[in-house]
Parts: sequence; C-alpha cells; structure tokens
Amino acid sequence: MRILFVARRYPPDVRSGTETVFENLYRRARTRHEVRLVVGFRNDRKLVPPEAVAVDLRDANRSASWRRLWWAAAKESRAFKPDAVLSNSIEAPSFGAPAACIVHDLNFGAERRGPGAIARELFYKAKSRTLGKVITVSRASEERLVEVGIPRERIEVIHNGVDLEVFRPADTPGEPVRFVYPSRILPGKGQHLAIDALARLPKRYKQRASLQIVGAVDDAVFLRQLEVQAWGQPVEFHTDVPEIAPFYREADVVLFPTLMDEGFGFTAVDGMACGKPVIWSDQPAVREATGALGVPVPRGDVEAMRDAMVRLMDEPQERLRLGAEGRAYVEQHYDWDAVWLRYERVLEGLRNG
Repeated sequence: MRILFVARRYPPDVRSGTETVFENLYRRARTRHEVRLVVGFRNDRKLVPPEAVAVDLRDANRSASWRRLWWAAAKESRAFKPDAVLSNSIEAPSFGAPAACIVHDLNFGAERRGPGAIARELFYKAKSRTLGKVITVSRASEERLVEVGIPRERIEVIHNGVDLEVFRPADTPGEPVRFVYPSRILPGKGQHLAIDALARLPKRYKQRASLQIVGAVDDAVFLRQLEVQAWGQPVEFHTDVPEIAPFYREADVVLFPTLMDEGFGFTAVDGMACGKPVIWSDQPAVREATGALGVPVPRGDVEAMRDAMVRLMDEPQERLRLGAEGRAYVEQHYDWDAVWLRYERVLEGLRNG
C-alpha cells in the first residue's frame, strides 16, 4: 500500500503527545508499506526526517501555515499517487486518494471553550465531510466529535500506544519522595496547581518532598509566573528537554492535574508505563485511558491533590502496588504494534472501499 503521511508538526522539531503518536505510526508504516512524509517545521529543518518533504513554517501565522502545508501535500499527492492519506492535520488535502485524519482532542490548548474554539469546531465539521474516516484516540473524544456534528459512523476510535522500551519501570530510593509533572507548559495543563499542592503540604511532609516541572514551553509568560510561584519551594524546572522518559523513571509519583478536556492523557499513561502511581485530574478521557487506575482527584481541587500526595508519601507499599498495576495495564492495552495494525486496517478499508 502507498500511504502519504501529512503533519503540520513533527518531533523533535515540535514534541508533544500528538506528534509522538504520528512519529510512531510513520515508523511502523515504513517497515511494511511504501510511504511518503510531508511535515512542517518551526525551528530547524534538521529536526525533521531527512527524507520528508519539509515545509518551512518558521515565519508563518496559522492561516499561512495551513496554506503552505496544503499546497506541499497536494503537490506530493499528485506525484506519489497514494492509495490512502493519513494526516495529523485536519487542514491537509483530501482529494485524489481516500483520507483519514487523526483528531486527538478539541481543547485547542485551552481549558475553556471560547469563540476561537467554536469556529475551529465548525471547520472540523465541514472538513470531516471530505474524509473517509476521522480517527480519534478515546471514546470521550468520539463523543465530543459527535457533539460538533461529525457523524458517528465516520469516526474510528483507536487508543494511542506507548513505547514500552522507553517508558519502563526503574527503582527509586523513595526518600525524598520525588513528584514530577511532565507536560507542555501552558495554563491549561495546570502546573500552577501542582506547585500550589506542594506548597500546602504540612511542613514535615514538604521536608521529604520535591517537585519537578518538565516539558516543552508553550507559554513563556506562564513559565515566568510559575517560577515566581515556586520561589522558596522545593521545585525544579526542566524545560524543552531532549528526552522526557528519564524524568518519569526517576520519579516516585507522577502528577497530572490538567484543566483541559484531554483526548487521551499521555502524562498519566506514560507514568503508568514507568511503573509509577499517578495522581490525575478526573475527567472522562483520562479515566478511560488509565482504566481508572491510580489516584483520581476532582479537576482543579488542589486540596484533594495535596491529600493524595500525603497519602502516597505515607504508604510506600501502596505506591509500588499502584505502579505495578499501571504497568500491567499499559502492557495489555497500549502496545504500538497492535495499535498500528488497527490503523492499517482502517487505511486498507479506505483503499478498498
């Protein structure tokens, strides 16, 4: 099968859960099919694969980015003549071959649904009419897509995978208890809640605890606000790190107090893959992705998160039990090879249908 892959962003030029998903799919497709890759880059051409058709988006606003990617992908599609197109960008062209697009969520990087989000939802609804399939990563996201008017029969739910060799358990000393929150740094992810919960720990607990905030900086102003908030607290910042998995492996507990309506919840699932207990913001997609394992707390409830942190500090055996349960669940449900086979069946169905 000849497959054209299209994405506006690609790691390590831009790295988050959505880009990592697409990278894993592309790598597996290359071992089984004839593929082409069209990707944008924001930082450096060298940070996307050398074989890709790379689209320079460094000076482009959102509209210009969409136009440049569209034209590059359309040109490659005419030359390559794919049997199917798989896109990580809803604005990619969908003509000349049946196309599927992955929609990871509809939060658009914000914790609240504003006018801009509503406009984009309308665009997604219109665009979906030109697609053979809209692939999404959870039943919770499927329901959101149906709410905005995308027919359920056009939606395919395929959960994400996890690299079980990279995200793997490692022993940790246990004292001080190391909390880590690995995620993109922006207000909707709720890093300020993690710092607040740590600050509210009773003194005897805070003396035994530390917190690491780790991830790509999407909002530099917010990062500065976090640094001010964390002054005098046992908090470290590690921004734009080349590899995030070591921070999971070296932690004792993973925090995920996101305020956004997540599509999947990679922070929680990657933490589970590393055998760590996860305190997560209770919402449908994260509950689905984790199998409800770990320690859910109400979204935005700092005191509940602090109480969960205290509980896990007091009960090291509970940390081990929850971590082992989480690792077993991820091994059973999120193997990347099995995930790719589901994508492959969708694309073959489009080609044959």
